[in-house]
Amino acid sequence: MQTLAELIERSSQAFSSQVAFQIKAGSSYRQINFSQTLELAQKIQAKLLDLGVKKGDRVALLSENRPEWPLAYLAIVGMGAIVVPLDAMLTREEILPLLDDCGASLILLSQKFIDFVAGHTLENKKLFLEDIPNFEYRIANSEFRPSPDDVAAIVYTSGTTGLAKGVTLTHKNIVSNVLAVASLFDLGPKDNFLSVLPLYHTFETTAGFLAPFYCGCTVTYSESLKSYHLLTNMQETGVTVICGVPLLYRLFYDGIRREVEEKKLEKVFSLLFFISGLVRKLIGINIGRLLFKTVHKKFGGKIRFFVSGGAAIDPALINNFDLMGFTILQGYGLSESAPILSCNTLKSNKIGSVGKVLPGVELKIAGTDPVGEILAFGPNIMKGYYRKKELTSRVVINGWLYTGDVGYLDEEGFLFITGRSKDVIVTPAGVNVYPEEIEAALNKYPEVKESAVLGSDQVFAVIVSDASLEAIAELVKRFNSRVAEFKRIAKFVVRREELPKTRLKKIKKFELKKELEL
Repeated sequence: MQTLAELIERSSQAFSSQVAFQIKAGSSYRQINFSQTLELAQKIQAKLLDLGVKKGDRVALLSENRPEWPLAYLAIVGMGAIVVPLDAMLTREEILPLLDDCGASLILLSQKFIDFVAGHTLENKKLFLEDIPNFEYRIANSEFRPSPDDVAAIVYTSGTTGLAKGVTLTHKNIVSNVLAVASLFDLGPKDNFLSVLPLYHTFETTAGFLAPFYCGCTVTYSESLKSYHLLTNMQETGVTVICGVPLLYRLFYDGIRREVEEKKLEKVFSLLFFISGLVRKLIGINIGRLLFKTVHKKFGGKIRFFVSGGAAIDPALINNFDLMGFTILQGYGLSESAPILSCNTLKSNKIGSVGKVLPGVELKIAGTDPVGEILAFGPNIMKGYYRKKELTSRVVINGWLYTGDVGYLDEEGFLFITGRSKDVIVTPAGVNVYPEEIEAALNKYPEVKESAVLGSDQVFAVIVSDASLEAIAELVKRFNSRVAEFKRIAKFVVRREELPKTRLKKIKKFELKKELEL
């Protein structure tokens, strides 16, 4: 199996009556089984064909998480067209350039985003996800079936040059990653994934949607990201797996501690932690599930494991969950690798590492030192950046992906990430913010002479200007209103003198960080 079209057909037949996707609607859950998934995908394909969509055409997808999102994705890739999943957190001003760059011939979107295409060429070339059940059923023409090396998706990530990069992933890239991930976990129809991460993100697409679909699992879409709704969904549907970012697990843990404090059970809680740790140390058995059964019940009582990706997670947080009988498995990857390169498993989990390399993938460290840039090679490495050959040639060399991340492999083959060779800011939610993009936008304001964006988990801007502090504060406020929340400037300083630079006029950000004590 090398194409997503084959994956759809195989799973729809193997797990026909099993629930594939569900979401709460009122007091019950609206469900779509695997057989219905294939039928609805074929309805979408018939509609797309009627509207002139053909193999290789780009079809944009813009929606919040809901069962219709995977239906649309499967329909588009299954007929040989190219899906362009868009970040629903972006503003209209950020979405439109992406639509123009990919040359989308049509867009599938939910009605809440109708204003995003108003006045655009796609205003009359749109389909609403809410209308899918009303589409006419007809099996799509097989002449449009994709091949393994055909592009299946173009996934946009913010560019380090201030321009967005479209990562082109083939059917082979995506399917090879799905199969490799599925081979490491004993997943099946008894598993229920709670989907909380945005579906456009390759981590959620592969680990939270396609891999579960391949294994016959159910995916439950959360009503919202509020703790009450997440816990209710877990309890009502018996969730067994969650793919999340470190911030989610930090919020879970903080919520547990807060409830313990409210009930004045701190001493009891600490004692249980001590006993769990002592038993684990003395006889190697984890009794956390027994000691903290009340906490497990709050999470639905059926959690098998959590998966963490997108950003580094505090090993102490993983250890605390482990003492309570919950396993958090950390992994690592990039959009450019479809995306997973390594991960810990239930059988092989080393806290602090991002696991061992996936089957079929190779990792090596550049240079002769134990610590260096991580390079990756395998069937999951992207075809390239869409319409950016020069940039692609700098990132993929002789088939090896230069990740830009720095790390090392220990004697057992576990990968550890020690830093980034780029200045990418990774928010607690695991979203990448590229400083050059923010700087390019700030430098367009007439009041700004130049700028430098720093930070580790939030945006910190150094703005060179002769304007007053109040004027720059107003400028930052205007800027923040025009960009997605994760790109907004959290803190800033106004500087009167020129930024320190090298002889090649590159800003010495290291000096700035030292000067500002960041």
